[in-house]
Amino acid sequence: RRSSDLVTRIVMQQNLRRALEGNGLFLHYQPKINLSTGLLAGLEALVRWHDPELGMIPPSSFIPLAEETGLIESLGEWVLRTACAQNKSWQDAGLPPAVIAVNLSARQFRQKDLAGMIGQILAETGLEPRYLELEITESVIMHNVEKVSAILDELKRMGVSLTMDDFGTGYSSLSSLRQFPFDKIKIDQSFVRDITCDPHSAAIARTIIVMAHSLHLEVIAEGVETEGQLNYLKEQKCDVMQGYLFSEPVPAYAFETMLRENSRRKSEIDAVSISEKTILIVDDEESVLDAIGGMLAMEGYRVLAAASADDGFEMLAGNRVSVVVSDQRMPAMSGTVFLGRVKELYPDTVRILMTGHADMESIMEAINNGAIFKILQKPLHADFLRGKIEEAFKFHELISWKRQSDQKSVQ
Repeated sequence: RRSSDLVTRIVMQQNLRRALEGNGLFLHYQPKINLSTGLLAGLEALVRWHDPELGMIPPSSFIPLAEETGLIESLGEWVLRTACAQNKSWQDAGLPPAVIAVNLSARQFRQKDLAGMIGQILAETGLEPRYLELEITESVIMHNVEKVSAILDELKRMGVSLTMDDFGTGYSSLSSLRQFPFDKIKIDQSFVRDITCDPHSAAIARTIIVMAHSLHLEVIAEGVETEGQLNYLKEQKCDVMQGYLFSEPVPAYAFETMLRENSRRKSEIDAVSISEKTILIVDDEESVLDAIGGMLAMEGYRVLAAASADDGFEMLAGNRVSVVVSDQRMPAMSGTVFLGRVKELYPDTVRILMTGHADMESIMEAINNGAIFKILQKPLHADFLRGKIEEAFKFHELISWKRQSDQKSVQ
């Protein structure tokens, strides 16, 4: 068994060397999504290898091998050059500029004149440094703090952005983060995976976000795969998500389509004023409708008001509504029942329940069925309500874009 593994390893090493000299390697690109706008916030370049003899080989197999054999320096340089050239090619084609992230390995940090090599690649490809992001794992940074700090300072002076990858898995602290010129930190996916069910993981993610924002760092969550994870990260004010919930890593041609769609979507958002954002308020108390409707109208929203569930359904049928806010206690139909039917009829609406009463059984049922996005307890403070409505519209933009992307990928 050990002999067979050794032979496979030797063959893989030889084939990887040939792949670096030929055409066996290629890149896939995974989008990063701004959680406030739903727009692309950048992308990460990820290397893939198809070997004629061994087939598709996962990065978890060949990256460690490249590290151990010293091939990682050549591999890392190839990834950097290919990613920068592709990004510049998209820009030259008239697509909106995007920041592309590339991982730097521990071995690359030990090679001579890393900054010089990166600067040469940027010059050769013509990519401006501000459109390159370098991701460095936390373990690499803490291995040799003084040397790594000097290299990072040099890279920062070049104009590239720096991200601490896999944050939370090593030994970094608030004080150690201050030693390095990072722009962003990326929460390790091992914490993101369990944030909806494990209090420990949720507490770590929440603490990282607060800590990073106190240092004016952007926070990226990787490995986001469920709506629950997305909702929790949005609630904690995480800045950017990356993961299969939105898209797996895709070939260059597929990511080019995303860039074009993102450009069109941004133009649409820029062209649409806030006055065209429509919200429906359903409450049988006229004073509540007047107070909430008046406040939101002053903010520029288009407000529809209904005194009953039946009136609400009529207004939904005749208008494109993004957010619905309903009182719980109404004649004929409760707010939870109403919002449950709204979910079935208009699944992309964001549904908010207002209640001044403890009717927890029906409310919990609605939550479990996914009928409710937020529950707001009466009486409502104007600033608090305003913030929750804004959050709901941003969430609507994100889920609408995701649904459109899913439909186009099926076609």
